Amino acid sequence: MSANPVTFSESLSVDEIKEILSIAVFGLLQEGYKDSTALAGNCVPVNMLINHALQSLKGINSYITIGDRYWSENDIYCEMSYTSIVEELKHPNITKPIKAHTWITLTDGTIIDFTSEAHLDVLHDRGVFPVEKCYQVIRPDSDITSGFHRPFLIGTDFLFKTGLVQYSVS
Repeated sequence: MSANPVTFSESLSVDEIKEILSIAVFGLLQEGYKDSTALAGNCVPVNMLINHALQSLKGINSYITIGDRYWSENDIYCEMSYTSIVEELKHPNITKPIKAHTWITLTDGTIIDFTSEAHLDVLHDRGVFPVEKCYQVIRPDSDITSGFHRPFLIGTDFLFKTGLVQYSVS
């Protein structure tokens, strides 16, 4: 049996994207993510929270997407490869950070990323910005002139299997 790729829906409207961002910001603020310093380096919990908030508050489906982020040829955030994925799955080590970036992909292919620019804010001392100013929205038809998100995996299985996210028993 072969896996089917995710099929995308029709483009979401600007109003729908604004509503999604509003829900994401609300959820992040509720959990104490106030600014770029709180978001930086927390892409997994931030995106798990956004994914859950969208589904539970409004029934909006979204996908946790795992990959890396190219800013330039020599500057790759959390560079991944298929070899590194296999190695991480064979020998997970929860005491070491995983080389992976996560973001939200909406049903039409739009990327929402609250953490990569926040990481740059901290890394390059660009300032501390409130959470509502820390996102990127990249539509499938965007003209990307520099940097891009490179997806490797969709879903949370990898995050659980490597121990990055652990099951909680309530």
